[in-house]
Amino acid sequence: MSDYAEFAPDPRVLVGGYIEADPAFGPRRPASVDEETFKSAMRSLAAGVVMVVARKGDRLWGLTISACCSISASPPRVLISLADDASCLDAILETRRFGLSVLRDDQKHLAELGAVPGGPKYVDAFCEDPGSARGTTMIAGALVHLECSVERVFGVSDHTLLIGDVEAVVAPDREGGPLLYYDRTFHTLGEPLT
Repeated sequence: MSDYAEFAPDPRVLVGGYIEADPAFGPRRPASVDEETFKSAMRSLAAGVVMVVARKGDRLWGLTISACCSISASPPRVLISLADDASCLDAILETRRFGLSVLRDDQKHLAELGAVPGGPKYVDAFCEDPGSARGTTMIAGALVHLECSVERVFGVSDHTLLIGDVEAVVAPDREGGPLLYYDRTFHTLGEPLT
């Protein structure tokens, strides 16, 4: 008889022929950072200011965000992050469409309107038809506007991440630079570094 006749491995350790490390010695999750420390750290990240525009019924809703980035050029796709209670989220999920207007440095007043917490923010008076048949409307005077259809939706913590397929880009021939947001304050773009 073998010396191992009484050996009975713990089924949590022996899986499919592999011996896994004892969980007590495995990688540990880093200590959590409190919310205020995290927010303070993220205020160090300058970002362009974008207004999301969505149609709900016969009204246009707008919301100012800085959590917007490109994720692919082929196909052209963007990612935006909206709080689960964002005023225009339902309209986007219902129509599966949204517009992104990159605000110009003289549109601070509009950015502030779209950033007021709670309730719908109607932006009809600030919009213009970009001349496409896609159904979204852009913020008049924006540096650039992207017309998007929702490709994918993810829930993460208390936010909804939306991946949009960019169906049209409207880049009016206008002067000015981007409106930037840094450390809870709006800024304009400075001189290029050489």
